[in-house]
Amino acid sequence: MPINFDLEKLRQEHKCVNYFETGLWDPRDDISCKMALNSGFEKVFSIELFEEWVELGKTIFNTDISQGRLTLILDDSVNMNKYMNNEVFANKTIFFLDAHICNDTLNNRKRCPLFDELEAIKMLDRKDNVILIDDIRIIVQTFPWGENSYGLINFLEKIQEKILEINPKYKFSRLNGINEDDVLFAYVENEG
Repeated sequence: MPINFDLEKLRQEHKCVNYFETGLWDPRDDISCKMALNSGFEKVFSIELFEEWVELGKTIFNTDISQGRLTLILDDSVNMNKYMNNEVFANKTIFFLDAHICNDTLNNRKRCPLFDELEAIKMLDRKDNVILIDDIRIIVQTFPWGENSYGLINFLEKIQEKILEINPKYKFSRLNGINEDDVLFAYVENEG
Protein backbone atom coordinates (compact mmCIF):
# COMPACT_ATOMS: atom_id res chain seq x y z
CA MET A 1 0.00 0.00 0.00
CA PRO A 2 1.11 3.60 -0.33
CA ILE A 3 2.98 5.24 2.49
CA ASN A 4 3.27 8.94 3.15
CA PHE A 5 6.59 9.22 4.93
CA ASP A 6 10.16 9.38 3.66
CA LEU A 7 11.25 5.73 3.56
CA GLU A 8 14.80 6.59 2.48
CA LYS A 9 15.20 9.01 5.38
CA LEU A 10 13.94 6.34 7.77
CA ARG A 11 16.35 3.81 6.24
CA GLN A 12 19.29 6.18 6.70
CA GLU A 13 18.36 7.28 10.24
CA HIS A 14 18.08 3.68 11.43
CA LYS A 15 20.92 2.31 9.28
CA CYS A 16 18.77 -0.37 7.66
CA VAL A 17 20.12 -2.54 4.85
CA ASN A 18 17.03 -4.61 3.96
CA TYR A 19 13.31 -4.09 3.51
CA PHE A 20 10.74 -6.87 4.03
CA GLU A 21 7.04 -6.30 3.52
CA THR A 22 3.98 -8.46 3.97
CA GLY A 23 1.29 -7.69 1.43
CA LEU A 24 2.56 -6.48 -1.96
CA TRP A 25 -0.71 -5.07 -3.29
CA ASP A 26 -1.23 -4.30 -6.98
CA PRO A 27 2.26 -3.53 -8.40
CA ARG A 28 0.78 -1.20 -11.02
CA ASP A 29 -0.08 1.21 -8.18
CA ASP A 30 2.28 3.51 -6.28
CA ILE A 31 3.07 0.90 -3.63
CA SER A 32 5.57 0.65 -0.79
CA CYS A 33 7.65 -1.97 -2.65
CA LYS A 34 8.34 0.60 -5.39
CA MET A 35 9.35 3.12 -2.74
CA ALA A 36 11.71 0.57 -1.19
CA LEU A 37 13.29 -0.17 -4.57
CA ASN A 38 13.77 3.58 -5.12
CA SER A 39 15.50 3.83 -1.74
CA GLY A 40 18.98 2.63 -0.85
CA PHE A 41 18.07 -0.85 0.39
CA GLU A 42 20.42 -3.62 -0.73
CA LYS A 43 17.70 -6.30 -0.59
CA VAL A 44 13.93 -5.99 -0.80
CA PHE A 45 11.49 -8.81 -0.01
CA SER A 46 7.73 -8.93 -0.48
CA ILE A 47 5.43 -11.80 0.49
CA GLU A 48 1.98 -11.85 -1.11
CA LEU A 49 -0.81 -14.44 -1.20
CA PHE A 50 -2.59 -13.13 -4.32
CA GLU A 51 -0.92 -14.88 -7.25
CA GLU A 52 -2.01 -12.32 -9.85
CA TRP A 53 -0.13 -9.52 -8.05
CA VAL A 54 3.00 -11.64 -7.68
CA GLU A 55 2.94 -12.52 -11.39
CA LEU A 56 2.42 -8.85 -12.33
CA GLY A 57 5.25 -7.95 -9.96
CA LYS A 58 7.57 -10.40 -11.70
CA THR A 59 6.97 -8.52 -14.95
CA ILE A 60 7.04 -4.98 -13.55
CA PHE A 61 10.08 -5.57 -11.32
CA ASN A 62 11.90 -7.94 -13.69
CA THR A 63 15.18 -5.98 -13.62
CA ASP A 64 15.37 -5.82 -9.81
CA ILE A 65 14.50 -9.53 -9.57
CA SER A 66 17.08 -10.58 -12.17
CA GLN A 67 19.74 -8.50 -10.38
CA GLY A 68 18.94 -10.26 -7.10
CA ARG A 69 17.76 -7.10 -5.38
CA LEU A 70 14.06 -8.03 -5.10
CA THR A 71 12.60 -11.33 -3.95
CA LEU A 72 8.86 -11.82 -4.48
CA ILE A 73 7.37 -14.64 -2.42
CA LEU A 74 4.01 -16.21 -3.28
CA ASP A 75 2.82 -17.41 0.11
CA ASP A 76 0.65 -16.60 3.09
CA SER A 77 2.57 -14.32 5.46
CA VAL A 78 1.49 -16.60 8.31
CA ASN A 79 4.39 -18.69 6.91
CA MET A 80 6.88 -15.80 7.03
CA ASN A 81 9.12 -17.71 9.44
CA LYS A 82 10.11 -20.05 6.56
CA TYR A 83 11.88 -17.13 4.86
CA MET A 84 13.76 -15.69 7.83
CA ASN A 85 16.58 -18.26 7.68
CA ASN A 86 18.61 -16.04 5.35
CA GLU A 87 21.99 -14.53 6.17
CA VAL A 88 20.88 -11.10 4.92
CA PHE A 89 18.75 -10.73 8.06
CA ALA A 90 21.92 -10.45 10.13
CA ASN A 91 21.75 -6.89 8.76
CA LYS A 92 19.21 -4.42 10.10
CA THR A 93 15.89 -4.61 8.29
CA ILE A 94 12.74 -2.52 8.04
CA PHE A 95 9.72 -4.82 8.31
CA PHE A 96 6.54 -3.27 6.90
CA LEU A 97 3.62 -5.44 8.01
CA ASP A 98 0.53 -4.86 5.90
CA ALA A 99 -0.90 -8.32 5.15
CA HIS A 100 -4.60 -8.76 5.77
CA ILE A 101 -7.52 -10.25 3.92
CA CYS A 102 -10.42 -8.06 2.89
CA ASN A 103 -12.43 -10.82 1.18
CA ASP A 104 -12.91 -14.58 1.23
CA THR A 105 -11.50 -15.46 -2.19
CA LEU A 106 -7.96 -16.37 -1.06
CA ASN A 107 -6.77 -19.51 0.67
CA ASN A 108 -5.47 -17.78 3.79
CA ARG A 109 -5.10 -19.19 7.30
CA LYS A 110 -5.82 -15.92 9.11
CA ARG A 111 -7.46 -12.67 8.09
CA CYS A 112 -4.85 -10.66 10.02
CA PRO A 113 -1.60 -12.62 10.56
CA LEU A 114 0.27 -9.93 12.52
CA PHE A 115 1.10 -12.12 15.49
CA ASP A 116 2.59 -14.82 13.25
CA GLU A 117 4.62 -12.17 11.41
CA LEU A 118 5.92 -10.72 14.68
CA GLU A 119 6.78 -14.21 15.90
CA ALA A 120 8.89 -14.69 12.74
CA ILE A 121 10.74 -11.43 13.44
CA LYS A 122 11.20 -12.47 17.06
CA MET A 123 13.07 -15.64 16.02
CA LEU A 124 15.80 -13.59 14.30
CA ASP A 125 19.08 -13.08 16.15
CA ARG A 126 18.92 -9.36 15.45
CA LYS A 127 16.64 -7.60 17.95
CA ASP A 128 16.74 -3.98 16.74
CA ASN A 129 14.97 -4.16 13.39
CA VAL A 130 12.50 -1.41 12.55
CA ILE A 131 8.90 -2.65 12.59
CA LEU A 132 6.17 -0.72 10.78
CA ILE A 133 2.56 -1.86 11.06
CA ASP A 134 0.05 -0.32 8.68
CA ASP A 135 -3.67 0.37 9.09
CA ILE A 136 -3.74 1.24 12.79
CA ARG A 137 -7.14 2.87 12.23
CA ILE A 138 -8.51 -0.63 11.54
CA ILE A 139 -6.37 -2.50 14.08
CA VAL A 140 -7.88 -0.48 16.94
CA GLN A 141 -11.35 -1.76 16.00
CA THR A 142 -12.86 -4.91 17.47
CA PHE A 143 -11.95 -7.94 15.31
CA PRO A 144 -9.96 -6.08 12.60
CA TRP A 145 -10.74 -7.45 9.12
CA GLY A 146 -13.05 -9.94 10.82
CA GLU A 147 -10.12 -11.69 12.55
CA ASN A 148 -11.63 -13.39 15.59
CA SER A 149 -9.25 -16.33 16.12
CA TYR A 150 -7.50 -14.49 18.97
CA GLY A 151 -10.71 -13.77 20.85
CA LEU A 152 -11.82 -10.37 22.08
CA ILE A 153 -8.48 -8.63 22.60
CA ASN A 154 -7.10 -5.13 22.33
CA PHE A 155 -5.12 -5.78 19.13
CA LEU A 156 -2.90 -2.71 19.34
CA GLU A 157 -1.99 -3.36 22.97
CA LYS A 158 -1.19 -7.03 22.25
CA ILE A 159 0.89 -6.09 19.20
CA GLN A 160 2.97 -3.70 21.29
CA GLU A 161 3.39 -6.37 23.98
CA LYS A 162 4.59 -8.85 21.32
CA ILE A 163 7.10 -6.31 19.98
CA LEU A 164 8.40 -5.69 23.50
CA GLU A 165 8.95 -9.46 23.82
CA ILE A 166 11.40 -9.12 20.91
CA ASN A 167 13.26 -6.35 22.73
CA PRO A 168 12.04 -4.37 25.76
CA LYS A 169 13.96 -1.33 24.45
CA TYR A 170 11.52 -0.79 21.57
CA LYS A 171 9.92 2.64 21.47
CA PHE A 172 6.66 3.42 19.67
CA SER A 173 5.61 6.31 17.49
CA ARG A 174 3.30 6.86 14.51
CA LEU A 175 3.90 7.69 10.87
CA ASN A 176 1.50 8.71 8.12
CA GLY A 177 0.12 5.99 5.90
CA ILE A 178 -2.96 6.26 3.75
CA ASN A 179 -4.30 8.28 6.71
CA GLU A 180 -2.48 10.47 9.21
CA ASP A 181 -0.74 8.55 12.04
CA ASP A 182 -1.92 5.24 10.53
CA VAL A 183 1.41 3.37 10.78
CA LEU A 184 2.80 2.09 14.07
CA PHE A 185 6.55 2.74 14.11
CA ALA A 186 8.54 0.52 16.48
CA TYR A 187 12.27 1.16 16.79
CA VAL A 188 15.23 0.76 19.10
CA GLU A 189 17.25 3.95 19.45
CA ASN A 190 20.70 3.76 17.90
CA GLU A 191 23.41 3.44 20.51
CA GLY A 192 26.49 5.59 20.16
